Amino acid sequence: MGDDRSRVDNDFSGRSGAVVQAGLIQGDVNLRTVTETPLPSPRQLPPATKGFIDREVHIQQLDSLLDEVELITDKARLPVVTISTISGSAGVGKTALAVHWAHRVRERFPDGDLYINLRGYDAVPPLTPHEALDGFLRAMDVPAEKVPRDLHDRTALYRSLTTGRRMLILLDNAATAEQVRPLLPAAPSCMVIITSRSRLSGLAVRDGAIRAVLDVLSRQDATRLLRVTIGAERVDRQPASVARLIALCSHLPLALRIVADRARLDEERPLGELVEELAAEESRLDALAVEDDDLSAVRTVFSWSYQALRAEMARMFRLVGLHPGADVALDAAARLAGLAPSVARRHLESLVGLHLLTRSGPHRFRLHDLLRLYAMERATLDESPEAVHAARERLLRWYLHHTYAAYRAILPQGRPLPGVEVPPDATLDDALRWCEHERLNLLDVIRAAPEWGHHRLGWQIALASMAFFERRSYWKAWIDSHLAGLVCARHLGDRRAEGWLLLSLGDAWWDRGDLDEARRCYAGSLDAAQDVGDAWTTGYALRGCGLVDEDRGDFAEATRYAREALLTFRRLGEERGTGLALMSLGNAQRGAGRFAEALVAYDDAMTVFERLRNRWSQALVALHRGQTLLHTGEHAPALAAVTSAAALFRELGDRRHAALARAYEGDAHLRLHQPHAARKALAEALLTLLELDDPLAADVQRRLAALDHAHDDLHAHDDTAAATDQQGEQDDG
Repeated sequence: MGDDRSRVDNDFSGRSGAVVQAGLIQGDVNLRTVTETPLPSPRQLPPATKGFIDREVHIQQLDSLLDEVELITDKARLPVVTISTISGSAGVGKTALAVHWAHRVRERFPDGDLYINLRGYDAVPPLTPHEALDGFLRAMDVPAEKVPRDLHDRTALYRSLTTGRRMLILLDNAATAEQVRPLLPAAPSCMVIITSRSRLSGLAVRDGAIRAVLDVLSRQDATRLLRVTIGAERVDRQPASVARLIALCSHLPLALRIVADRARLDEERPLGELVEELAAEESRLDALAVEDDDLSAVRTVFSWSYQALRAEMARMFRLVGLHPGADVALDAAARLAGLAPSVARRHLESLVGLHLLTRSGPHRFRLHDLLRLYAMERATLDESPEAVHAARERLLRWYLHHTYAAYRAILPQGRPLPGVEVPPDATLDDALRWCEHERLNLLDVIRAAPEWGHHRLGWQIALASMAFFERRSYWKAWIDSHLAGLVCARHLGDRRAEGWLLLSLGDAWWDRGDLDEARRCYAGSLDAAQDVGDAWTTGYALRGCGLVDEDRGDFAEATRYAREALLTFRRLGEERGTGLALMSLGNAQRGAGRFAEALVAYDDAMTVFERLRNRWSQALVALHRGQTLLHTGEHAPALAAVTSAAALFRELGDRRHAALARAYEGDAHLRLHQPHAARKALAEALLTLLELDDPLAADVQRRLAALDHAHDDLHAHDDTAAATDQQGEQDDG
């Protein structure tokens, strides 16, 4: 049921009873250190295209815009960010122009550059602004736990971080104005370049964007490109053949570069022979051309180049096209083709050399969206349905292997996936690093699984990826992946898998504070689990229902569910569940005011977690125990308990719970009439919660305010008493 943390956050959600309230920080605490921490300058631009042929008019337009930005920004007269959109048809060179210009001027943006492919017209779903901002914020050194969940809050934080900085933001392959508008910084010192097949008129009207429409290359520029890539002397010798090549390539830079690479393979071959081959290929492919076909302008060139590949390279090209994500890792490509990574690398590097593939990072490759469409077309034509099915299965099993390894590293006491081979142990850092590299692809793969007919692998990958999505707070991906997994489980009629997925989905909604959705999922999970006699899911679903009731203040129902879950876990021999149910029982009893019973439940839970060596849960039990002791008036033991919890949370790297425990230390110090220590503990807790953008910071602020007001009232009383005594002395005199 996720990691222990996901099962206890409601105690600090602001909806339960014993929460610390605080107010304004006063005294010696300095909050400026949060905003003064220097941020690194991100540099995210992809490599520039070699042999770029200047689009002189557009380059000059962008240069003049930048000059204006710098001039007016220096005079502090520019009120808004400068935006330029570059639109045009597929393959016309929009990205190449934007990246080429960005590399020319990046030194004029000392605070960094941000780049993202919004996938507006790719075969995979476009990135949402929510997902894009997540990547930008992390690139700007915002910790995962501090990235806000809400799109509005993410936009606000992004604009705050870019204010006062001179940055270049390149938003590539946008679909709509709505997709990019939340990604626009507010700082006039920043500049945004947007590429799209659409003109994005809304940005021009509402946001003042300067539009540039990129057409195909002129004959003169196309000839210049061929002279640079093939050789000036060779091109100048054969003007008629060059003109025909340009026409057959529809004046598109992408197609011209592919033809040029083919021509360079045989320096002595007349260009006229290439023209004849292309013309013959065009006639052969006429039957594939349809109205509104994105490939119609370049299919001839793609096919001509593809047919010249060695058989093993051609197979690699078309199988890479089957990958549903935005890019593909070397190992994933090797698995698709059933090859050793060293062999796959040779083929991939050769495809890069022929402009049929580009590098997107270390050991990662990407297909241009038109080439992806063509590769998928070739896979359909040149591979048997059985071979395609097998390649996709190999890919899905590769993803399952790695996501399950991450699951086991993050949740070592989590429930094993039935029927899945146990992967070798992975370190937590390695597992999280792999998941981050594949984060955007994971959801694409899970969504593709049912379309490919691999329903069982689909729900298994969804469940295995839960641990990563939860640990890094990727709430939308967690929910969307499980909704796709549910489609797979229900298609198979697998009620056991359905119950488990609904349970995890309930955890996600509960973590987000949506109690209605969480309750529906927990109830559905309980029904499915009881239908098939799945005691493990039954126990955790019962506990989930109790968590919702506890948050709603119905402690009688919360107690009943906790007892049912406890009985279920004990019958099953599920020790971790037993410890969690005991902790839930203690929380419900504490909420109902039955403090002695709550303490007994916590002691029993602690015994379980000590036996399991689950130190994080031990810290949590100590924190709950300390809270309860505060209610019973045992302030010194309460302070000892929450202090030990804070220390263990810090040791385990959980800053949020360490701060919450520190806040309860402040409460204990206050009860022990130690206001200075109380103020220090609450202020330190508040500082961390503010850094984490945690909503509970407001509660700690109110608590500090109450403490400070009480301190001021006490001083006012002392001053009044002193004045009265002084007046009395004067009267006596």
